[in-house]
Amino acid sequence: MGKALVIVESPAKAKTINKYLGKDFIVKSSVGHIRDLPTSGNAKPTDPKERAAQAAITRKMAPDEKVRYQARKKREQLVRRMGIDPDNGWQARYEILPGKEKVVSELKKLAKDSDAIYLATDLDREGEAIAWHLQEAIGGDTSRYHRVVFNEITEKAIQDAFKEPGVLDVARVHAQQARRFLDRVVGFEVSPLLWAKVARGLSAGRVQSVAVRLIVEREREIRAFVPEEYWEVHALLKACDIEPVRFMVTHRGGEKFEPKNQAEAEAAVDAMRDASFSVTDLESRKTSSKPSAPFITSTLQQAASTRMGFSVKKTMTLAQRLYEAGYITYMRTDSTNLSDEAVSACRNLIKKDFSAEYLPAEPISYGSREGAQEAHEAIRPSDVTLRSSLLSGMEPDAERLYDLIWRQFVACQMTPARYLSTTLVVTAADCRLTAKGRVIEFDGFTKVQPPAARKGDDAVLPPLAVGDGLTVTEFDPKQHFTKPPPRYTEASLVRKMEELGIGRPSTYASILQVLQDRNYVVLEQRRFTPHDRGRMVVAFLAEFFERYVEYGFTADLENSLDDVSNGDMEWKALLSEFWKAFSAAIDETKELRITHVIDKLDAELGPHFFPEREDGSNPRKCLSCEDGRLGLKLGRNGGFIGCSNYPDCGYT
Repeated sequence: MGKALVIVESPAKAKTINKYLGKDFIVKSSVGHIRDLPTSGNAKPTDPKERAAQAAITRKMAPDEKVRYQARKKREQLVRRMGIDPDNGWQARYEILPGKEKVVSELKKLAKDSDAIYLATDLDREGEAIAWHLQEAIGGDTSRYHRVVFNEITEKAIQDAFKEPGVLDVARVHAQQARRFLDRVVGFEVSPLLWAKVARGLSAGRVQSVAVRLIVEREREIRAFVPEEYWEVHALLKACDIEPVRFMVTHRGGEKFEPKNQAEAEAAVDAMRDASFSVTDLESRKTSSKPSAPFITSTLQQAASTRMGFSVKKTMTLAQRLYEAGYITYMRTDSTNLSDEAVSACRNLIKKDFSAEYLPAEPISYGSREGAQEAHEAIRPSDVTLRSSLLSGMEPDAERLYDLIWRQFVACQMTPARYLSTTLVVTAADCRLTAKGRVIEFDGFTKVQPPAARKGDDAVLPPLAVGDGLTVTEFDPKQHFTKPPPRYTEASLVRKMEELGIGRPSTYASILQVLQDRNYVVLEQRRFTPHDRGRMVVAFLAEFFERYVEYGFTADLENSLDDVSNGDMEWKALLSEFWKAFSAAIDETKELRITHVIDKLDAELGPHFFPEREDGSNPRKCLSCEDGRLGLKLGRNGGFIGCSNYPDCGYT
């Protein structure tokens, strides 16, 4: 047997795989993608002679003919920059990425002298597309190419994959191309409109714009929220030498007690002041809490954010390193499926390291959401016997992330935690007061993965019985105000996008990063606030491209891409159906007058740009002249507030 060439994306992955393959294999890295649609870095400048020739042609044309000619040339330039032509069968022009020429040259040279070429890129659509681009760029006899995929980089997984290599999954390549083309078309077609009609430097994205809309709409809810006053009445009660217990007044006069003001709260306190307190009801019941499923991409991102404060980007970067080093399974997955071998190893560890009551009689399985790829596995340790302290060459935060993954995996195969939940009911005059507590009887899975902090119900209640008398040590009426919905954190935004079906596991990190890079949102104290730029983009798209920023439309498109990936839909048919309606919307918008755009944006963004003034005066009244009205204006550098009496009044 001659030499075989193995190509992966990352040098770290190549180094790990190289340990498990014999001397007959050469393992090389492509360092990510090697080809893509044209980028700004490799666009060819227009030839001055060609430009002069075009100018000479247009000078001889009639006005109408000149307009048509210029429109056609402008369209040709746009198609050339996009690298795809929606009007001609979605023909694509791929180019070697700048700086990758040397990599491609080396791979071609190695492939020429190899009997077999194994494409061992990641097992998701992006990895399938990288493998396809490698095969297309290297060329040669396609029968030499083999596709190998593995969920974990362990010796057994690698050797099993190379024993039974497959072929490229063309349907998954088409799904990735369809996503790329859709994103390309939306960005290249809408962004020039934003530049022309709103402000230079703005851009739109198929999924990013919908994510910005979520943040903008949440901010609207917060600004429109009117707090409402409410009160709670608590009493500290004690019996004999027992420490006082905090009870809350829940009912008065047989009805639910929800005081709206101080007078109602103090009336309840006055009614109880000279009353006798006694226990009238005591309910104790056994409850249990089951372990959560092993991590998928979105739940790992959320847990790392809430438990350790990691950003989504940091979580995925660390998980990538752990995977490439062979410590965890593939980290881009939406499936909670676990292999029989992994479950068996986990159960053996629980049996060895814990008492028998921590091990369920049967393995626990978890149902994945609809559309999840069951061929994938959840995120888990490659070797469950390996603890984070034994990892080699990993930074402390990577060890912490591994420990979180390890604990979640082991806990998911352990018995439930059991609690004794108690509710004490006390009456005084016409008031009913309650206190709730929960005592753990058996820690179960929480011995390995403690639950996130709970509020309130984990108090330990004293051993009281019905009929016991209590004395009051203090009344505590407190004023509260209802609060608006909180701004999104990275974790809650990922949860919301997943709930709505917007994007897919592999896209969340890049979506959140793009929003910040484009200055559409800012992350302050770990919460997203929209910039004015983000508000303007959302307002423009919601008014003139409403369908394309609807949550349902974006989710349906994701489902269609899944259908393409599964071979149930033809990819160019999906693209053409989208393009037919989208191009019509573009054509309608091109004739928009700038004044119409300004009026629409002003009406939409007015409540944000013109908040109520402290002195109660009209927020639209000009502060410089007597009868001027402030409104949104658009200049070369974007939006600003100006007076309607310009140029007589220059207030901005």
